[in-house]
Amino acid sequence: MEASSRAGRQGLPYRSLRDYLRAEFGAPLQRLCLDAGFTCPNRDGSKAVGGCTFCDVAGSGASHIEETLGVRRQVQHQVALSEKRHGRSRYIAYLQAFTNTYGPIDRLRAVYDAAVSHPDVAVLSVGTRADCVDGSVCDLLAEFNRRVEVWLELGLQSVNQATLDRVNRAETPDDFRLACRMSRCRGLRVVAHLIVGLPGDTPADCLRAVDLLNEEGVWGVKIHNLYIDSRAPMAAEWEAGGIPTMTQEEYVACVCDMLERLHPETVIHRLTGQAPRAFHLAPLWALNKGAVLEAITAEMRRRGSAQGCRFRPSNQSSGRV
Repeated sequence: MEASSRAGRQGLPYRSLRDYLRAEFGAPLQRLCLDAGFTCPNRDGSKAVGGCTFCDVAGSGASHIEETLGVRRQVQHQVALSEKRHGRSRYIAYLQAFTNTYGPIDRLRAVYDAAVSHPDVAVLSVGTRADCVDGSVCDLLAEFNRRVEVWLELGLQSVNQATLDRVNRAETPDDFRLACRMSRCRGLRVVAHLIVGLPGDTPADCLRAVDLLNEEGVWGVKIHNLYIDSRAPMAAEWEAGGIPTMTQEEYVACVCDMLERLHPETVIHRLTGQAPRAFHLAPLWALNKGAVLEAITAEMRRRGSAQGCRFRPSNQSSGRV
C-alpha cells in the first residue's frame, strides 16, 4: 500500500486520535482529567516503594486536577469550565493519576459510575498498570463499555526488563501481554503507553515494543519522550549526570521508525510529552510540542513513508478490537 493512502484526513502520515474521534463521534472530544485518590502497588509496598522513578508525586496526573473534590464534582467542575471556553461538547472522562484499577471492585464501580455520570461523557479512559488488571476488572469495564466507549490505558513503557527494573517499574512485559488478552476478549480498547529514551533502552528496544503492540492487537498508543520532572525521583539522578536525554533529532528518527513498523490501524493518541513548565527540567526542546509534532510529520514526508508502511503481520498477531 502506498504511503499516501494511509495518511489521515488531515494529511498526517499516521492515524491520529483527532481523526478517529471525528469519524466515530462527529467531532473532537474534550478531555476531563480526573483523580480518584488511588495509589500504586509500587508505592504502597505491596510490590515496591517509591514509585516509578520517572513518575512525579502526583502520579502523572494533570496539574489542574482538583483532587480535593470527588470524581463526580471534578467532572461537573471541568465540564463547566470547558463549556465557558468551547461551548457545549462531548467528553472523555480520563482517570489519569496513579493506578485506577487498584482497589476493591465496589470502589471501582462507584468511581467509574461517577466519571460517566454526566450525560455528555462519551468515553471512559482508565489509566492503570497491567499487573492491576484481572478478570473481575475487565468484566466491570465491559459493563461500562455498554454505556460508553471504554479505553483501558496500560503503561508498558519498555519491553526491556532491565530498563523496567532500573526505573522501579516492578512489573514485566508478560503482565502487559496477559492484561491485553483479558481485555481484548471482552471487547475493550487497549491504549499502550511507551516512553522513548528510558535509561538502558535502545532504538531496537523501541521497535521490539512496537512488535509487542502489534502481536497483542493493541488499539491505540501513546508514545512520548523521556522528560525529567523536578518532582520525580529520576530528577536527582539526572542532575548528577546519570540520565542522558535524547536530542530532538534522535527522538524524531526513533518515533518515525516506530510508526513505520506499527499496525496501520492503531490510533495514535500522543507523540510527545512534557512536565508542567514549572517542573520541566529536560529536554528543553520537548516544551515546544507543536515543533516536535511538525518535525515528526516532516521526517515521515521526507522519507515518503507513513504509519504501517513497514508493518509485517506475524503468526503471533492477535485479533484487533
